[in-house]
Parts: sequence; C-alpha cells; structure tokens
Amino acid sequence: MNILYAALSFLCSAAHHSQEEGWQDKVNTILKFARQCTSILATQVDAPALALRLFLLAAQIASECGSGFEDLAYDFYVQAFSVYEDSISESRAQLAAITLIIGTLQGARVFNIDGYDTLITKAALHGARLLKKQHQATAVHAASHLWWQEPVLEEGEVDGPAVKESEKAAFPPREDGEGVKAVCSFHSLSRYDD
Repeated sequence: MNILYAALSFLCSAAHHSQEEGWQDKVNTILKFARQCTSILATQVDAPALALRLFLLAAQIASECGSGFEDLAYDFYVQAFSVYEDSISESRAQLAAITLIIGTLQGARVFNIDGYDTLITKAALHGARLLKKQHQATAVHAASHLWWQEPVLEEGEVDGPAVKESEKAAFPPREDGEGVKAVCSFHSLSRYDD
C-alpha cells in the first residue's frame, strides 16, 4: 500500500517535469501499476472504499498530467464507477462515493466534450438512483453543477438531464419537511443564471 501512495505522490511532483525525455512513458508505467494494484484492492482484498478513492486519485493525477493521459484518466473513472456499482451498497456510503466521484470530475480538465459528458451523465444518473429522495436531491444537485463547466454552454443556458432529475427529486410534496431543504438547495443553482 505504501508503495502505491509513494508512486502516486511521485507523479504529483513529476507533473512539473513534463519536458524531460521519457517522462510520458514513466508516468504511463506508474499509472498502469496503480491501476493493477487498485484493482487487486477492489476485487481480492475487498476494500472497495479505498479502491474507489485510489482510482479517483489516479484519475485526478492522470488528468493533471495532460491530454496524453486522457484514456488512462477515463479508464480510472470507469473503474471507480465499477467499484461503486459492484461493491458499495449502503445508502450513505453510496452518497459519499458518488459525491466524491462528482467532486473529482469537477476538477477534471483533460477530457474531450463527449468523454466528459458521458462521465458526468453517468454520475448524475447514479445520483438519481439513490434510495432516499434527500440523497437523490443532494447528489443530482451536485452533479448538475458539472454541466456549467462545459464550454459549449452559452451564458445563462441551463442544460443537461441532471438539472431536470434534481428538480424532480427536490420538488415532490413532502410531509416531513425535507422537501423544503431540497427546494432551498435546488434554488442555490440560480446563482449561475446571472
């Protein structure tokens, strides 16, 4: 485990040395090693929460290393979603995991528009499938912010199924008062309409 952290830490510091000869090959080798080790954690050691975090950390590092690592970064996100789907079943853990995925995607800058849209749509749909309505509203609300990062949107334009899903999850009549919290949370999106 320590060697994996050391390898990923090395990549964080090595991103500044991108002009060195053979740099991309070294980074590629280390990221593939990280993928293998993290896959073992997810499948054989049964540590899905740790595996999810490591896949997301590796995706973040690959994204920071530049466009030459788009495929690897995408693969790390796919692996993170696989861990989420296959191994995380408790409601609060699912909310924490999908929120972590959304937060990591928010900082990703390496993807083309189609790849990024596929990932954020998948995150929004997973958020919409959470068991509790309050968790759905929280996750989809967080995911809906990802659409405002896409450069193809015009100023003030609201797009994406995440906003519609968030609205559905947030606005049903509720007797327990939780709907009011969700509506207030949803209306915080209006700050993007300026």
